[in-house]
Amino acid sequence: MPPSPAAAASGWFRRCDVSLQIKLDGVVLELKDVSRATGREQVLNSVNLVMSRETPTAIVGLNAQERSALARALSGADKPQSGSIRLGGKDIGQARREKGRVALIGGDAQKKVKPGKGPGREQMIRASIARARSDRAALVIIDAPATDLGLEAREAFIDDLKALCEGAGAVVVLLAGDADEAMALGGQVVVLNRGDIVQVGPVADVFAHPANLTAAVATSFPKLNTIAMTARNGRGVLVDGSSFQPPEQLSLPEQGACTVAFHPDDMTLERAGAGCLRFIVRAAGDEIIGGRRFTRVTFAGSDWLTPQAALVPHKGAILNAFVERTRLMAFDATGNAIG
Repeated sequence: MPPSPAAAASGWFRRCDVSLQIKLDGVVLELKDVSRATGREQVLNSVNLVMSRETPTAIVGLNAQERSALARALSGADKPQSGSIRLGGKDIGQARREKGRVALIGGDAQKKVKPGKGPGREQMIRASIARARSDRAALVIIDAPATDLGLEAREAFIDDLKALCEGAGAVVVLLAGDADEAMALGGQVVVLNRGDIVQVGPVADVFAHPANLTAAVATSFPKLNTIAMTARNGRGVLVDGSSFQPPEQLSLPEQGACTVAFHPDDMTLERAGAGCLRFIVRAAGDEIIGGRRFTRVTFAGSDWLTPQAALVPHKGAILNAFVERTRLMAFDATGNAIG
């Protein structure tokens, strides 16, 4: 049971907390050859993965149904079809039966809260994280915590997510609803696609250097801007027949289908310097995403997003859009990064 306020004030709690941290240093969540499916969708396909308390882990690339299935498997509520999941050396099902050892937050554990009906979703999730810390949970699984939050609440929660989880003394696993949640948490990120791990590594590295188009899409927020084209002798031919001359920093295959991509925040409608590539685009409206307003534009059959400029363009306006050359990424016909 937790110490009394007097004991905590006397330093007893601090001494016990130190011993607790030492005891938990070796606690890991380990997946060995784990397979798990939901309906026809493979969530995990013979996956081997170790997650430790020293580094929080964000998992991206899953839809809501897949996240729910993975959360139940990782928390011990459901058994995997094959393989084993162990927490601190114990089968996760056994660990789950120990009161307070496993905490599942968000997702199915906290359905969308209707406005005016008690505490909001954000407050409930914050309270659940605090309760897990108080209970000294060994495993904290957080499922898409920012989903359904209002604009201001989402911004505030994303900004606080890392601080909320730091020092929890637990293995923290975030099943990200959007890539901004994973970026805010920090630590390591695991990109899943149809049950397979397509990339894993520190968040900053994976977000900056996705190994393939799947990882690039999964780690972009808002959605990745892409241009489909066919490479011919190092140049690109777009779907409308126009030609794309890649800058020196960007390599295309000699022949075959390929994709050039960049993040919405790497494009601007404001006049830019010589280091930028210019595209002529058409305004297609605006959209609020994650508390920010973006302009939607079209280019050669592609739909893009860019942060809204000071002067909001009217729908159908022809505009100059600029992208920093070094921020462009290229992927071959199989989706692997080029260069």
